[in-house]
Amino acid sequence: MKALYKYITEGYSGAGIIITYKDEVLFQLRKHPLSWAFIGGGYDKAKDNSLLDTAIRELYEESGIKINKEEIDKNPIHSLGFGKYKWILFHISLTNRPTINGDKEYSNEYIKYKWVKINNYRQELNNREKKHYPLYFFVSYQMKELKRRIIFS
Repeated sequence: MKALYKYITEGYSGAGIIITYKDEVLFQLRKHPLSWAFIGGGYDKAKDNSLLDTAIRELYEESGIKINKEEIDKNPIHSLGFGKYKWILFHISLTNRPTINGDKEYSNEYIKYKWVKINNYRQELNNREKKHYPLYFFVSYQMKELKRRIIFS
C-alpha cells in the first residue's frame, strides 16, 4: 500500500494487455509483487505516444509477442485513475497461440508465463503450482469484465 500511496501522490501512468487465445488467457508471474497478473508496465515518454503504445511496448519487451495496434480492443477492460495514478488494461484476442520469448533485459520483472482456461483460471493457477502465488490485486475484477465481454461479443 505504501507504493500505491506514492503513485497516487507523486504520479504513475501505466498500461497492460490481457491476451486471449480461444478459451485461454495468458498470465505472467511477476517478481514485484510476487503475484500472477497481466503483462504491462509504466509509460515512458521517450518511447510512448499513448498508454496503448505503452501496453504494446511492454508486451513485446517482456514476452516477445508482437501485435498490431489495430487488433486491440480500444475499449479498455479496466481503467483506474485517482490522484496522479493512471492505469489502463487493454484486450486482444489472438487467432494463433504466440511463442513467448521475452527480452532478457526485462527478465528481472517476471518469473514465467502460463496459459490457463478463462473459466478456471483460479483453480488452474492454484493446482498446477507447488507453491501457490496470489493473484494481483485487480485480476479478479479484470477477469469478470473479460468474461462479460466474451459472453456478450
